[in-house]
Amino acid sequence: MHHKFVIFPFTALVGQDSFKKALLINAVDPGIGGVLIKGDKGTGKSTAVRSLSHLLPSLEVVSECPFNCHPRELKLMCPDCQEKHKKNGKLPSQKKPMEIIDLPISATEDMVIGSINIKKVLEEGNKALEPGILARANRNILYIDEVNLLDEHLVNVLLDSAAMGVNIVEREGISIYHPSRFILVGTMNPEEGELRPQIMDRFGLSVDIQALNTKKERLKIMEYRREFDTDPWLFENRFLKKQKKLEEQIIQAKEQLPLVKISEDMLEMIVDITTGLGIKTHRADIVMEKTSRALAALDGRKDVTAEDVKEAAIMALKHRMKQLPFEKEEELNLKTLEQIIQQQNHQKEEIFDFEKKKRIKKDINQKKAFSAIQGKSNSPVVGDRGKYIKARENSKPTSVAIDATIKKAIRENGKLEVLPEHLMEKVRVSRGDALYLILLDSSSSMGLEKKIRLAKSLSWLLLKESYEKKNKIALMAFRGDEAQLLSAPTRDVQRIEEALEKLPTGGKTPLTPAIYQALEILQDEKNVTPTLVVISDGRCNVFMESNLEEDLRKLSQFNKNINMVFVNAETKNRSMGILEEVADCFLSPCFYLEEII
Repeated sequence: MHHKFVIFPFTALVGQDSFKKALLINAVDPGIGGVLIKGDKGTGKSTAVRSLSHLLPSLEVVSECPFNCHPRELKLMCPDCQEKHKKNGKLPSQKKPMEIIDLPISATEDMVIGSINIKKVLEEGNKALEPGILARANRNILYIDEVNLLDEHLVNVLLDSAAMGVNIVEREGISIYHPSRFILVGTMNPEEGELRPQIMDRFGLSVDIQALNTKKERLKIMEYRREFDTDPWLFENRFLKKQKKLEEQIIQAKEQLPLVKISEDMLEMIVDITTGLGIKTHRADIVMEKTSRALAALDGRKDVTAEDVKEAAIMALKHRMKQLPFEKEEELNLKTLEQIIQQQNHQKEEIFDFEKKKRIKKDINQKKAFSAIQGKSNSPVVGDRGKYIKARENSKPTSVAIDATIKKAIRENGKLEVLPEHLMEKVRVSRGDALYLILLDSSSSMGLEKKIRLAKSLSWLLLKESYEKKNKIALMAFRGDEAQLLSAPTRDVQRIEEALEKLPTGGKTPLTPAIYQALEILQDEKNVTPTLVVISDGRCNVFMESNLEEDLRKLSQFNKNINMVFVNAETKNRSMGILEEVADCFLSPCFYLEEII
């Protein structure tokens, strides 16, 4: 009778070669930084990750250590194990199978990095860490499904640990660390929201995974699944030789990795590719080098080849390539890389001409404009979730601030005796939600092709910004005698994108009435930080009252807490100055569209 739990064999997975290769590379060198998998549900992502854990060799760990410390390597030990090793030499050890550690979307910071063991602190006076998910993940695989839906602060904590190989826990005035080296695998469905580029850059590799389309592959998937469900032990036995061969290949590659050399020519090729693609981050070059070396080791070689570098580029650079908002991802393949390498090899020294200076100036102005638009959006808000920043008195706290409670008890009693009146509550802050309302002038004077095209470009940039940060966005257009709400506040940017594409133009310019309507909408929005972005040429010819001065007096009644930014679609030499006058009324900045797009 069979009792062993059987996992679908890694070598029985059909297709998805780039995904499987990315997992194997991280198994050889976890220092690469993990892999981000983009794709739909039901395409074998979790099956592949669980299959990999079954394929990898067992871990030798220090017995009864919650951090899975290595029994012989000091740099892979927690402080307690290091101390015991110095005193006793050999540490008791045991074998453990490699595990998949799942990180739930609802995880809190304490669950992830660990917390203080209250009982030990109060009873024994010793600092003691209650291990979190990162402790269990050490030397294992950390799997995050839908990483794009996880709190950004937690994502940063995880990626910091993955990069440093150490989890530093600073809680209640105590600082403790432990090793935290793991193979990081994150999955996401891009339709449910993107990650910010800064966070995507922290993942070593990325692969896109899609359902297989060939009849032969889909039939084979059904056949294998049916056989596995009927008799998993027989199916596992069928792939035993392949599994054993791949397991040995990984072990040999890990041993071979320190011996793999990469020549100056290959390092130059890495830099040629990253600069040729306009990739700014130096992390890309470092990851490409590590990936190239891991590929060579996996293939049993001691020298990195050009083919290794190109294969590494496809996995390491796609998620780091700059994209225009809502543009389809540029395909990165061997042909593209060959062209880039050739261009870089034959490229003459670039002349720093007027156009380049102009582009740099635009980039600076764009950053200033976006900084003004963001204002206090996403600023920290006090609540039940987020980072612990201070403590306050509360006899019935929802979350006890142990450090502050103990200090207060000792200060008032002269000893560690905690009474209800000593209890202190944690004050936490988390990222606040923001709402951008784009108020777009679509009157006749804006109908000129260049003006409306630039205005739409800025709107698309704002859409991209909101999409990445999961903020709400709304769209209003004004022409004729009034403004029309084309899309109510939403996180569904596709709806707004469609409205922008169908934007009608023509008629008069009711600038101040439109601003009045927009401010009324924002004033009613609760629990968000609102920002109004007005894009217009300022040729106002429809008023609420008899003139602009009276309209501005009427607008001044609104709450000044609403962040406002004005963007003048008119050229500087033709501007009538009306938009600047409206901006001054609200003490808000005004930018020229031609200087930022």
